[in-house]
Amino acid sequence: MSAQSFVKTVKNARRGVSLAQKIHYRLAAIVLALLGMLMFSAFFVWWQERGFTGSYLDALWTVLFTLIGQGEFATSPHTFGGRIIVFLLSIFGVAMFGVVFAEVVQRIINSRIRQIIGEMMGINTCKFEGHVIICGWNERAPYILKELTSSGNQAAVIAKERPEGLEGDAFFVQGNPSERDTLIRSGVQKAHSAIILGDPDFGTDDSHSILTALAVEDTAPDVYTVMELKNPDNERYARYAHVDDILYSDSLIAGIASMCTQNEGISAFIRDILSTADDGHSFASFDVPDEYRGRTIREMFTYLKGEGGLPVGVLTPPTGIAGHVPASEWVSQVNPSEDMKITLPMKVVCIVKDSYIAQKS
Repeated sequence: MSAQSFVKTVKNARRGVSLAQKIHYRLAAIVLALLGMLMFSAFFVWWQERGFTGSYLDALWTVLFTLIGQGEFATSPHTFGGRIIVFLLSIFGVAMFGVVFAEVVQRIINSRIRQIIGEMMGINTCKFEGHVIICGWNERAPYILKELTSSGNQAAVIAKERPEGLEGDAFFVQGNPSERDTLIRSGVQKAHSAIILGDPDFGTDDSHSILTALAVEDTAPDVYTVMELKNPDNERYARYAHVDDILYSDSLIAGIASMCTQNEGISAFIRDILSTADDGHSFASFDVPDEYRGRTIREMFTYLKGEGGLPVGVLTPPTGIAGHVPASEWVSQVNPSEDMKITLPMKVVCIVKDSYIAQKS
């Protein structure tokens, strides 16, 4: 394209932009008008300039090049009708093209801006599936998020305001996690699990966490919920909310600290198996397959060791309790007798490589 033709095209495009700002129009109508002009012009060129020789598609190609000021027909049409077509395309055609181009670009920009602002403000709806939702934010949340993302999990964070330093891969949802609308925006109905953290504004009061658990259970009953509690006396209320797993962060940290003081060097081992972000090893639980029903613990453990795992125990449902019991309430048996017969359902707990956990997730 010559410099003169380029300047001409740009000027006409600017006219289209100016026209788009001054009048109210419907994009679809202008697109149809532009297409109609191109189709009619192509037919006219095919008829007047070429006498129906060649093909209509060749004439349409010529018209398209004429629209940007290129080609022999754009500079020297052979008939008076052809000169009219070149004039119409040079003025009205390029102007309408400018309108369409400006509107499409503006809509793309506006859509992207709305998306970016929505993500920053947390007003968009999460489109993840099979992700983990962190309900609330406290001093432990950044470490939890790091562990989740390092193991290949997608995560959505619900908080009153966007946390400082929130990783870009995490989807932020602004609001109260105990409200149904907020949970829906976090994609809870397609989530795999939810972690309910204690709100520092409530101190040792677990009421807000329990309300959040009730809201999650009501909105998405199949989501696996893990709750952080401060007061052990509130566990029964959390169970009423059908929470699947409960952790007491303060007592857990106290127990680990006490263990480290009594066993020199064990802290490095604990850090390794409690983290999935260090490319080391971690705890993992698996359902025992039906093929091991009636067989011994020795047979199952031998197989797992051969696969690179280190089995440490099993989980079995409590006896004498009717109905479904959450796995968090199952009975744990560390280092069970090798002659113990396997009865299903049962879960086996192993220490495995972090890379294996990431692959499974």
